[in-house]
Amino acid sequence: MKILRKYFLKEFIRYLVILLLSFTSIAIVAEFFDKINEFYTHKAPAYLIGQYFLLQAPGVMLYALPFASLFSVLMTIGMASKWREVLIIKASGCSTKRLFSGFILIGIIFSLLALLLGETAVPVAARKAAWIRKVKILKESPRISLREGELWLKGIDKSLVRIDGFVADQNKILKTSIFSFNPSFVLEKRTEAAEAVWEDGVWKLKNVTVFDFSANTSKKYDSLISSAIEEPKMFDEEMKKPAEMNFAELYSYYTRLERAGFKNLRYAVRLYEKLSYPAINFIMVLFGVALALNSRLGGGIKSAGIGVLVSVAYWLIYSVSISLGNTGALPAWFAPWIGLIVFGITGSVLYLRIRD
Repeated sequence: MKILRKYFLKEFIRYLVILLLSFTSIAIVAEFFDKINEFYTHKAPAYLIGQYFLLQAPGVMLYALPFASLFSVLMTIGMASKWREVLIIKASGCSTKRLFSGFILIGIIFSLLALLLGETAVPVAARKAAWIRKVKILKESPRISLREGELWLKGIDKSLVRIDGFVADQNKILKTSIFSFNPSFVLEKRTEAAEAVWEDGVWKLKNVTVFDFSANTSKKYDSLISSAIEEPKMFDEEMKKPAEMNFAELYSYYTRLERAGFKNLRYAVRLYEKLSYPAINFIMVLFGVALALNSRLGGGIKSAGIGVLVSVAYWLIYSVSISLGNTGALPAWFAPWIGLIVFGITGSVLYLRIRD
């Protein structure tokens, strides 16, 4: 039994490496052609392009791993069925369920590994890739910096602006402080606002207090127009994307918005997605083993075809549930788990129905 397990595990790893590298290469080539005009226009050096795509690879591999695992399981067991190896194993009195149960353990290991990488290496690589593209290739200076959970930026009027957070779907920024300096860089004025809203092409500050240090006065306003802050699209371009944050960072940012009275459903869904997506690895391996041992797969091509159908079905359910979560039709915590529940139950039933 140990010899057979090692043999099939070796076949599984071989298919997995080939498929994972293939999926990653296809994604990177597609990204290259999508960005080729940028690279050509800005005359990006080859080594920077190479660094950018090398840093993109961990994220691509993380998303491709569940489906590479599924295809690998189907192809490994499918080829064994084609060459009558499964039939011989059954005829010798061995349990195919026990023999291939090691793959289930691999699925658990892959899920834990994906969770670990998704919280460490992948966000760091994504941030570094975004920095290389903006600063090194596009030669754009960073306009926003994040310090202790607050956003800092240089105002259009050369002031310094501190913002607690940005609500993308409402074009609204939270508690805002604007520090204005004289030519000698001495603080002249500080403007404090409870929030700011983008209306009619300008930022309108709400519940404002202006401290004028040169005149030693302070005044309060219900509303005040500010010309210090750039248009909302600047925040979309400069701020960290959810893929560039780990669970703790995204949770911290989301809770800050929620405490201020704003609930961003897309961020909430992505938050729970960071916990649910790694589990797909285990579900796909379980489903692949159960499906392969309950059907007569006729070799690699047929196995790959079934893998494509399963992957498409999963992504259809997953995409629809995520969209419903983003619109509020489903609870944000529940939406990322629907595909896992459906395929997990189906895979478990099929696994229990395996006959030796």
